[in-house]
Amino acid sequence: MIDKYVEVLKKQIEKLSDDDFDLDAWKSGTIVLLGRIFGDATAKIGEIEKIKFDFGSWSLRDASGSRDQMQSCKRRGRGVLEACITELEMLGLEENEPVETSDNAALRNVVEQELKISEYRSLIKIVKNKSNRAEKRSMLIRALQNLDTLVAPGIVANMLTEPAFKKVFG
Repeated sequence: MIDKYVEVLKKQIEKLSDDDFDLDAWKSGTIVLLGRIFGDATAKIGEIEKIKFDFGSWSLRDASGSRDQMQSCKRRGRGVLEACITELEMLGLEENEPVETSDNAALRNVVEQELKISEYRSLIKIVKNKSNRAEKRSMLIRALQNLDTLVAPGIVANMLTEPAFKKVFG
């Protein structure tokens, strides 16, 4: 799978040379790919988001200045992606680093919709706990019982109506 990730990132680097290059479109696509590979919380996404073409810059009054600024944006993007490729080739993905999928995101959204931030954080802390599955289940049941009586049914109802999970139930 690492080889496919590297190939996809190399294609993003190639897009930097397109004649009709669109920085915002490239950034959006790159952010989606990095989220899929490294997870939505990766700092790599933040680095891509920081790439900005400053339309208010004095350098834009000079045609060469705008060209230089776009080249700078492209260099920064290329550097981030090359670092990602190096990381994948040399280190791979961490075993315990979950790869964000649409199903993962849908499940997280279902739970987030029903919980307060503090409740969500408490549940995630239990999920990430190193305890065995039976202990985690027990802790989660206790935590859910301490929530408002409509929270757990709301989570289940959201799951059963979430389009991403429709395929699970046929």
